[in-house]
Amino acid sequence: MKFSAQREDIHQAVAAVQRATATRVIQPILSNILIESQGDNTLKLSATDLDFGIETTIPAQIHVEGRTTLSAKKLSEIISKLPNQQEIVFEIDEAVQTARIQCGTALFDMRTLPADEFPVIKQIDAQDFLEVDGKAFVRAINQTAFAAASYDANNVLGGVYFQLNAQGLEMAATDGSRLARRIEAVKEGQTVNLNVSAIIPAKTLQEFLKLCASDVNEQPVRIAIQDGQISFRTPRYYVMSRLLDGQYPKYNQLIPAENKIVAFANKKIFIDSLERTAVMANERTNIVKLVFDKNNLSLAAQTPDVGDSKDTMDINYDGETLNIAFNYKYVIDALKVIESDDVRMETNGPLSPTIFKGREENGYLCLVMPVQVK
Repeated sequence: MKFSAQREDIHQAVAAVQRATATRVIQPILSNILIESQGDNTLKLSATDLDFGIETTIPAQIHVEGRTTLSAKKLSEIISKLPNQQEIVFEIDEAVQTARIQCGTALFDMRTLPADEFPVIKQIDAQDFLEVDGKAFVRAINQTAFAAASYDANNVLGGVYFQLNAQGLEMAATDGSRLARRIEAVKEGQTVNLNVSAIIPAKTLQEFLKLCASDVNEQPVRIAIQDGQISFRTPRYYVMSRLLDGQYPKYNQLIPAENKIVAFANKKIFIDSLERTAVMANERTNIVKLVFDKNNLSLAAQTPDVGDSKDTMDINYDGETLNIAFNYKYVIDALKVIESDDVRMETNGPLSPTIFKGREENGYLCLVMPVQVK
């Protein structure tokens, strides 16, 4: 096999598919990238850890067709050190399992592993795909995936619930202490004649977000579900992942139908104040206490034997004095993904679920459970 490609093209492609290589290597081949020629001027790169896979193609000059696998980590290091705007030439000698990489005056020889050992990344039949608005899908991932549980990736709480039906797209995630939900209504003139639901690993969606957020923009994302797996196809990438199996909690039952206590605050000022106060928060509990009182919000944190902190800010609130405390990280996570400048906070008391959402935004909310403090 022999091919050449522009440094920038192959550098970007290697960085993308490398996200799917196995971090804990059970089989050495899973830490490699599969490189295959496709016709005279296209090169396909793939990687998988068996649960998650990424494919992409780049323009290249194929001098001799073939396929091989190279260490993702070492290949990435080599390409990153090569000069920009240069062509890289790869020549693979399958007889001795070696790849020669040449760029300008630089020359590298790398060991390869046989391409036949590389696991197949399943391609779901094209006619089975669902088409989702790319911008809406990226927004939904950004506003929900952070709330999934990180302690057990195989538990349903380590995933994001995905549902597409005639009403639109709904995605939600919860780790038991917080819940994030995004609903995207069907656009005017658009009809969806199906009802599909799945639990997608949060890690898959977070990697998709890093990889494809700028790629989809106004373009649709093609989603296909089959045999416990899901695929996402964008103009540049094909992403495949296993789905989580199980019953997702009935999260809508956790959202109060009505909240009697409502306050409004500037999002940026609120985040800044929380971050300042949290400097003195206990690193184990991350608790910040909030006191709502007549258009004023007081914040306080304390760590025994270290010190304490206090801050105040103006808010729009005319109810009775409310003392409530949160894991401040959960609140900041919620605030950062709200798109409006002002946030609306709703609750029914110091130990009731508290909802954070945009002042005028009805499609998104994040529910955070307060913590009880002495």
